[in-house]
Amino acid sequence: MAAALETLLNGALLRITNADFHSNTYLLASAHVPPGQGLDCVIVDPGLDRAGLEAAIAASGWRPVAVLCTHGHFDHVGGTAWLQQAYGLPVYLSAADLKQAKLSNFLMAAFKLKARIALPEFSLVQDGDAALALIGRHFSFHPLPGHTPGSAAILVDGLMFSGDSLYARRTALSKLPGEDHEQLRRSLRDLFAWIAGDVLVLPGHGGSATIDEIHAHNEELRAFMSATHPA
Repeated sequence: MAAALETLLNGALLRITNADFHSNTYLLASAHVPPGQGLDCVIVDPGLDRAGLEAAIAASGWRPVAVLCTHGHFDHVGGTAWLQQAYGLPVYLSAADLKQAKLSNFLMAAFKLKARIALPEFSLVQDGDAALALIGRHFSFHPLPGHTPGSAAILVDGLMFSGDSLYARRTALSKLPGEDHEQLRRSLRDLFAWIAGDVLVLPGHGGSATIDEIHAHNEELRAFMSATHPA
């Protein structure tokens, strides 16, 4: 199955659904373009589908300048090494998830995948909120531990790249190494206490939705959030 490519936000955002594990990779273009110059972009959570991502970059005509990772699982960092090698990009990841990234090939073997990946030289984001100024936009890493110890929501201009911590229509509970359901519940409760309802959530799998839409329609998440014991 080939990767699927969708255009969002009036063409400023592309979503690639990777053929393997159906994880989402996003390309977000520059907010402002100097006269005579093309658009730069950041890449969020490059997955295992190199051919699909290469095709999307070529079709967009955008120039990648950085990679941002919401967490260290292989289906979200699988494309980081070749992107760094091909474009000389910094690759940002929470320092608390470096161990998860280093487990990538072990987990891929556990999932019976034949492929193996290399890892880049990560630029590690330390604990607490971290801000990055890229492509005329301001990105912030907001810690959301639970799915992995270093999972983060990446916020920019009314968008939130949520990785596998928050989905539009379901939850992503599993028994992967490092996952802590009680910690995830606390992280999401803290997030919902301050995040605006019109923020558009762009998850690591599946479609997008605003925070208000998630509150209104994600019944599986509502049940998880209301639980008083581990899932």
